[in-house]
Amino acid sequence: MNLLSLDYRDPLYGIIVLIAIVFITYFSTYWWGEFKNKEEETNIKKFVNKFDQYDSFNDYKELIQKKDLPYESAILMALTYEKSGEYEKAIEIYLALLKNAIGPQKRTDILTLLGKTYYKAGFLKKSEEILLTSLRLHPKNEEALTYLSVIYEILREYDKAVDVLDTLNELGSDVEQKRIYFNTLSIINNKHLNNKQKLQHLKELGLEKRIVQRKIFEFIKLNNLTFEKEILEKLDLQNVIDLLWTTDYNRFDPNFVKQNRLLSEIFTAKGDIEAVDGSENFELNMLIKLQSLKDNSADLSFSYICDHCKHLFPIYFYRCPKCQQIDTNDIEINLTKKSYEKGSFI
Repeated sequence: MNLLSLDYRDPLYGIIVLIAIVFITYFSTYWWGEFKNKEEETNIKKFVNKFDQYDSFNDYKELIQKKDLPYESAILMALTYEKSGEYEKAIEIYLALLKNAIGPQKRTDILTLLGKTYYKAGFLKKSEEILLTSLRLHPKNEEALTYLSVIYEILREYDKAVDVLDTLNELGSDVEQKRIYFNTLSIINNKHLNNKQKLQHLKELGLEKRIVQRKIFEFIKLNNLTFEKEILEKLDLQNVIDLLWTTDYNRFDPNFVKQNRLLSEIFTAKGDIEAVDGSENFELNMLIKLQSLKDNSADLSFSYICDHCKHLFPIYFYRCPKCQQIDTNDIEINLTKKSYEKGSFI
C-alpha cells in the first residue's frame, strides 16, 4: 500500500508512470493495427466477391445486354480479348453491344470494330459484309473503306478495290500509290494476258514509279525473262538491291554490269567478278575487301522498316502488315556470317 501512496515528487513514481504510458501506447498501437488489417482484408474480400458473382463470360454478356456494364468498359474488354487472339469472345461482346446500340454513329463504330475483328480472325467474306453494312450507315467511314480495300486485295478482287479507292479519293485521301499498286496486281494476275503483254502493260504504268519498278523486276526474275537494258537503265536499282543480291550474275549482260556502278559492286562483293575495289556502301565495301582476301565467310541479309509506323519486318512488303499503308518500305542492309551446309568444316 505504501508503494501506491508514493509522493508524486519521488523519482520512482515518474518511472512507473512512464512505463505505464509506454505499455498502454504499445498495446493500443498493436490492437489498432490488427483492427485495420482485418478491416482491409474484409474490404478486399468484398471487392473480390463483387466480381466473383460474374465468374463466366456469359455473365458479362448478360451484363452488357442489360446495360449494367458501361459501353466504354465493354469496348475495352473486347479490345483486350482481340489483342490476346480471343477473337470469338471479342465478336460476342460486339454483337451484344450491337443489340442495345442507339444512334447510327454508335452502331457504325461497333460494326467497324466487329468487321476488323472478323478480318483479323480470317473471316474475310464475313468482314466484308459487316463493313459494307457500316458504310450504309456512314458512307464516309474511312477506316471501314481502308480495311475493305485490304480484303479485296487479299481476295484478288482488284476492280472492287479500285472502286473503294475512288470513294476514298472523294473524301480527300491520297490514293495515288494505292491505285498504282492495285493496277500492277491487276495486270500481273490477269489470266487473259501472256507474260510479254503483262510486261508491256507494267511498263506503260510508268517505270519511274517505285512500286512498278519493283513489280517489274520481280516479274522478270520469277518468270525467267530477259533483263532488258532499256528497263534496267530506267530502274532505280537501289530500290531492288535485295533482289539483285539473290539474282544470278549470268542473268545480266556483262557489259551493262561493268557500266553500272551498283551492279559492279554487288557482283564483286558476291565474288562473281572483279570490277571494283571498294564501295561507298559500308556493307558492300566490307564484302569487297573480304573477297580481295579470298574470304567468302560473310553475306548480306535484309530487313524492312515501315516509314509510317516504324515497325521492322524480316520480309519485303508493299502494304505494311501493321498500319496497312502502301509503299512505305525502307530496305536496311545487314552484314551477316554466311550460313554453311551441314558437314562443312567451317
